[in-house]
This record gives sequence, C-alpha cells and structure tokens, in this order.
Amino acid sequence: MTIIIITNYGCYTYDVKYNGSREELANALDNGPVYLETLGGSNIFINPINAVIIEIRNTPLK
Repeated sequence: MTIIIITNYGCYTYDVKYNGSREELANALDNGPVYLETLGGSNIFINPINAVIIEIRNTPLK
C-alpha cells in the first residue's frame, strides 16, 4: 500500500505495510495519528493534522 502525504513543506511518499483496507486506514487517520511500518523496514508516525492532503493507494510504487 502506498501513502502520499502533502504538507505545506513538501510531498512525502511511503510504501507501507498495513493489514487492513484503504478505508480502514483512512478511518484510523480520521481518528488521529497512526504509526506504520514501511516496506524498507523503518517506521513512520503520521499526524493527519499536519497534512494538507493524504492519498492512499492499494499498490506500492516499487
């Protein structure tokens, strides 16, 4: 799953591991910050309050 985050400071793209659907991830982000693991093995903390746009795609970029 790919997540694209656009803020006032830049655009960030991550391929992430998430066991649920896009809709479940979107609902989790509606409820607050989410901690995810990337396919590269690192972890990211997404706070939706800081994002202008968050796009979630089912397929990874790579």
